[in-house]
Amino acid sequence: MTSAVLLVAVPAVALFPGVEHLADGLRAGVTGWSLLAFAAVAVVGAALKGISGFGYSLLVTPVAALIIDPTLAVVVLAIPPLMLNVFQVGETGTGRAYVRQNWALFAFGLVGSVAGVALLSAKPDQAILSVLVAVILLAHITFQLTRRFATAPRAGHPVLLSVVGVVQGFLLGAVNLGPVLPAYLQIFERNAQRYIGGMSLFFAVVIGERVVQMWLQGVLTEYRIWLGSTIALVTLFGLALGTVIRRRFNIDKRRLDAVITALLLATAVNLLWKALPQLLG
Repeated sequence: MTSAVLLVAVPAVALFPGVEHLADGLRAGVTGWSLLAFAAVAVVGAALKGISGFGYSLLVTPVAALIIDPTLAVVVLAIPPLMLNVFQVGETGTGRAYVRQNWALFAFGLVGSVAGVALLSAKPDQAILSVLVAVILLAHITFQLTRRFATAPRAGHPVLLSVVGVVQGFLLGAVNLGPVLPAYLQIFERNAQRYIGGMSLFFAVVIGERVVQMWLQGVLTEYRIWLGSTIALVTLFGLALGTVIRRRFNIDKRRLDAVITALLLATAVNLLWKALPQLLG
């Protein structure tokens, strides 16, 4: 927990731009109320992360794309998930043994992340990014509505792990979304602690590489590091709340999934509603 907090607390303090420059790196028209809404959405996403093991980036990134802009949302929101996943790796006790067992997932995840960040660094059109995010959300929703709960132990084969790793790494690098790995692990992993810990360790490793690559390529500026670190600190409350709820209460997972699915569907439709006219116009 201490390492996770220091990871974002130090840049949040050291890179503070000053009150008069808080919105300098944002698009015109973004107000203080918009930043507060952004922070509130981050807290909710962190709570869902604490309860279910995933959901932060999947919920927060698309909404942030509506509040600020898609590219900034994808870049800035790389930092809070890094902190959250480092925290959950420690909380679940997942470590090197998991990496050794699933080495193909991690190795190809890093390869996919490098390719995804390269695409993001090319500064694709904002509308294209919005549509891509919306399509990924709709694909995730389709899986949630049609999945079956029968186990498939052979799904853990190294070849399949490699394919999932490179696809998931690419999506994290390009649009900061990670629905592929959670969906894949649900096919054969039924231990909640291992499910959450393994997923968090993968995301911590791949997102860590992604942050370094974005910084080296000039995509992650000092202002964006500060904003991402500040949002990460705000999410600690949500993560702590979600973790307590998971440990102490019997959550109706079907109802929780239904709420998350409804939120994601509304966000995807909103993104398409705003982006498609720009692409077709």
